Amino acid sequence: MLSALEGTIITSALPAITEALGGGNSYIWVPNAYLLASVATLPLFAQASNIFGRRNLLLIALALFVFGSGLSGGASSMGMLITARTIHGLGGGGINLLIETVVTDLVPLRERGKYMSLVMIGATIGATLGPFLRGIITDNSTWRWVFYLNLNIGSVAFLALFMFLRVNYKQDTTWRQRFRRIDLSGNLIFIGAFISVLIAVTWGGTAYEWKSFRIIVPLLLGFLGIALMLVSNRTSAVALGLTFIHAIVTYRTYYFLPIYFQSVKRQSAMHSGIDTLPTFAGGLVFALVGGVLLSKLGRYIPLHIAGFAVFTIAFGLLSLLDAKSNPAASVFFQLIAASGSGVLVGILLPAVQAPLDQNVVATSTGVWSFARYFGCIWGVTIPSVIFNNQCAVLASGLSDQVLASKLTGGQAYQHATAAFLDSIADPALQKEVVEVFTGALRVVWLVGIAFAGVGLLLVFLEKEVALSNNLNTEFGIQGAKKIDDLGGEREGAIEMTPVQAAGR
Repeated sequence: MLSALEGTIITSALPAITEALGGGNSYIWVPNAYLLASVATLPLFAQASNIFGRRNLLLIALALFVFGSGLSGGASSMGMLITARTIHGLGGGGINLLIETVVTDLVPLRERGKYMSLVMIGATIGATLGPFLRGIITDNSTWRWVFYLNLNIGSVAFLALFMFLRVNYKQDTTWRQRFRRIDLSGNLIFIGAFISVLIAVTWGGTAYEWKSFRIIVPLLLGFLGIALMLVSNRTSAVALGLTFIHAIVTYRTYYFLPIYFQSVKRQSAMHSGIDTLPTFAGGLVFALVGGVLLSKLGRYIPLHIAGFAVFTIAFGLLSLLDAKSNPAASVFFQLIAASGSGVLVGILLPAVQAPLDQNVVATSTGVWSFARYFGCIWGVTIPSVIFNNQCAVLASGLSDQVLASKLTGGQAYQHATAAFLDSIADPALQKEVVEVFTGALRVVWLVGIAFAGVGLLLVFLEKEVALSNNLNTEFGIQGAKKIDDLGGEREGAIEMTPVQAAGR
């Protein structure tokens, strides 16, 4: 819940942060630095948790998260904030991965969707509180409390985990031997790959043209490095692809629904947080529904089809929203999107792990978390690029060219607020700017249809694998008896890093 609270509380506060610290279109690195650090270190956390234990790594991750929160709150420049957010993300990624890994250690595959949905419900509660709290903070206090809020909550969580979490892990080697088992070179390749892709996507269409070698080269190198993550099982590979796409389309709604309410409906940050509650509250309910249905049916493909089909329809409906839209319509459209997102959120990991052996739980969970976080990065970056580029195109038709210049060069996002609109004295010009924001958002939603549609088509490449009711793990609760796995065959394995792949 703590990590999810951070993820959504920053979305509406981002324009205010950008206005206070400056930095132009570097604002995109505020969420992306967090997500990049979260993704890039997932293989390292997955490997290290097998060597040093889930509990120890979870405490380290939580400490990094709290420390990064404090640094972010005290940032005096955009560069300092981005650096602090990187530390913040190191902890955030580890927290999510290790919590999910502990759940998979303790719960049989068939029940995993239900318990993962409960974990996601906790995350959704945090995501639901985020929009409301961020609005209160940004409207009535300084944006710095968006980050300081994590200090108290994180400290309580650290003490609770330290006192009550007791799980097993192997301690049959020395500390030096354990450190040697960490694949540092493989992790460095992944970190470099992620940075290359993010640089290309962030600069593309703003700092340089997409056809520039400064964009093409890092993009190709980045994807080449990511391709070294080998997945030898088709069903697992498809489920990872679905996880990636699900994160892209979900984060698109998280980050741009607040922009719609602030820049088109001209609501305050606090009010936009309230307006987006149907997205998060609806996701909470449907996450539970998805987990229960998976446990009862034992089949994930029909649920995947339903989720992506509904999401495709939802983006079409969101593209209809404008300044004159009825509030009931925005609530209804959000609930449809939430049903598609929520049903899927807890049942993608079981599909990844269904064909795999229990002894690769941490590795497969790490790969799944990588796919999800990498999708989150694209879910913020792609619509941000689209929004800024479309605003620049549409702003060329404004009657005031001085005002139009404020919506070009990647500056549109930071001006997508009610305060910016209120600063425009001419009501006719205000209407023109609202139409610019509306048109740009419409393209953001329409592109979302394409992504959700690709997800729907990918589902048909999946294979339905029986979900076992048995569990065989060495990382269970201390003192608990191990249950032998009497399930059927397993089809393959996931490789986390290029060095591990080469050694097999």
